[in-house]
Amino acid sequence: MRTHSRVRSLEVLNDGRYRLTKTDGAVLEVFICECYSYGVAEYLETTGKLGRLDAIIISSNWCGYTTDLKMQCRDERVGLFDIRDFMAALNREAFWTYLSDWEEKRFKEQGLI
Repeated sequence: MRTHSRVRSLEVLNDGRYRLTKTDGAVLEVFICECYSYGVAEYLETTGKLGRLDAIIISSNWCGYTTDLKMQCRDERVGLFDIRDFMAALNREAFWTYLSDWEEKRFKEQGLI
């Protein structure tokens, strides 16, 4: 993340949390999750322990998150991504709205967006 053109600085906090400052001055509290499946229960547990987050990154390509949680996080202006999509989302001011092409197609088919 440190080498991304939109990242000014990255500070390691604790418990998988990072404070990322974007080049536009926005400061994001980011949590990197190493879990197999991340859903609403895990999100509530995480935010109950760590407080408000701006982005949650699922760190492994073999892991994922639920559609329900993705939509809830978007409503709460929290980004929920795999690492690749997070890096793409950093290029947007409203980073939490970023969807991969696959997600956008699937969510449109399901009438979610």
